[in-house]
Amino acid sequence: MAKKQNDQKIVYSFCEKMYEEITTRFGDYATVKDITYHYIEKGIVRPTEVRDYMIIYDYDHKLKENEGHITHTFMDLSIKYELSERHIENIVRNNRKKTKKTHNIKDKKKES
Repeated sequence: MAKKQNDQKIVYSFCEKMYEEITTRFGDYATVKDITYHYIEKGIVRPTEVRDYMIIYDYDHKLKENEGHITHTFMDLSIKYELSERHIENIVRNNRKKTKKTHNIKDKKKES
């Protein structure tokens, strides 16, 4: 049987490798900004994924500000990110699940 791509063991080994790279490059006091930029620079995280995360984050906060008016929220975000309202809606609907830990990392202990 093929090994699962989002196996917890692979995630841990990735974290160890990245720890080595980041401490070599930035020292023991790397900031979140340093780490994020390093991941984007290395191609580990695509800039569009970062943008999509920010759209979902902004959507949740703007929705409260707009008192639950979804249409106004999509309009505000389409202006901010220079994307169509439909594109913003698709990003929110299709990518929200990607922000959940359970979607990204499978715990082998729970699968057994």
